[in-house]
Amino acid sequence: MNLNKLDYNKKAIINRINLHGIKKRRLYDLGFIPGETITKEFESIFKNPICYKIKNTLIALRKEDASYIEVSYE
Repeated sequence: MNLNKLDYNKKAIINRINLHGIKKRRLYDLGFIPGETITKEFESIFKNPICYKIKNTLIALRKEDASYIEVSYE
């Protein structure tokens, strides 16, 4: 399942990031690393971007970028 389809307050594990190059590196630097636990916290009024909690940090990510991150429920 892709990260942008994650339900509210459900914990998931990041399995894989389907990007290459600088975008993948940027996500790694933000903490989106395979094996990490992630939770969907908030959505903006227009449902883009979405705020996720990872490593006790809230990070807003566009749906477009979240669609490249594969997750599975714990």
